[in-house]
Amino acid sequence: MAFDLSTITRGKRLRAPKIVVYGPPKIGKTTFGASAPDSIGIITEEGIDAVDCAAFPLCKTYADVLACIGTLSTEKHDYKSVFFDSLDWLEPLIHAHICATEKVDSIEKALGGFGKGYVLADKLWREVFDGLDALRNDKQMIVVAVAHEQVNKVRNPTLAEDYDAFSLKLNKRAVGLINEWADVIGFAAHKVLTRSVDAGFNKKETKAVTTGERMLYLNPHPAYVAGNRYGIPDVPLSWPAFSAAMNTAMSGPQQQAA
Repeated sequence: MAFDLSTITRGKRLRAPKIVVYGPPKIGKTTFGASAPDSIGIITEEGIDAVDCAAFPLCKTYADVLACIGTLSTEKHDYKSVFFDSLDWLEPLIHAHICATEKVDSIEKALGGFGKGYVLADKLWREVFDGLDALRNDKQMIVVAVAHEQVNKVRNPTLAEDYDAFSLKLNKRAVGLINEWADVIGFAAHKVLTRSVDAGFNKKETKAVTTGERMLYLNPHPAYVAGNRYGIPDVPLSWPAFSAAMNTAMSGPQQQAA
């Protein structure tokens, strides 16, 4: 294909999104992924039994994961979305594969240690993401990946002190790869408000109060890792709410010749 001025296009390109949703257990992350249109699950952890959805059998090895992706890539089907549950249970499968290949009993010992095993893990993470990209690009499938959360110390050179923030429960190298790969990273959490209460002796205390509403936070915040490429605001944790917000964000001019 020749690249000249006649090939330039302008407008928003509507492609199936690659979404990562992380948060505490039992908040509804799996339900969110399973609620994507005509979805099928690639499962690496127990806990999907209560969700009415199509899914492959539990993946017990890294090869099982690649087999599921390969099946969706090569066989004819009507699924429009794939949800991966979960990334942090995929990580030990990757590490186990490396340990078996390198004939060591710990990822820390792979390739002689000094963190080289985690560098090797990058290649396997990329194989998974390349496979999911193929489903998005060739099959036009929406991709939703689920993970749990952990609290990490954030070092910001512009501030006098470090601070804590929620992030994905994964090795930091894997988190970096996911941040680059995903179109949307959402933090799922209960909506919390604060109120001041009387503590006696003319003192006030600040108490956290949950509203019961579950939110999907989609924009950067010091308290958690989040962000998206579409300009979507924070929304309730439900696929209809997310889909409506994304459709609104992408309702501008479509691709057209310049």
